[in-house]
Amino acid sequence: MKAKAKQRSARKPRMNPYGMIDFNFGDTLYQIDPTRRKVYHRWVEVETAKTSLIMGAYSSTVAVAK
Repeated sequence: MKAKAKQRSARKPRMNPYGMIDFNFGDTLYQIDPTRRKVYHRWVEVETAKTSLIMGAYSSTVAVAK
């Protein structure tokens, strides 16, 4: 029997005036640039695998909000 993957909480994204979105994922605040599909933590780009995971969570919260 496989163990369930730990679910992380995701809050509703907040827009900044520069087009960046603050997104809280797994108790960490990330900045997302949706036009370039880049994710930053403290203004340092996040690794590709984690970017895919965070962008997926962000996309699902945006889809639910609509």
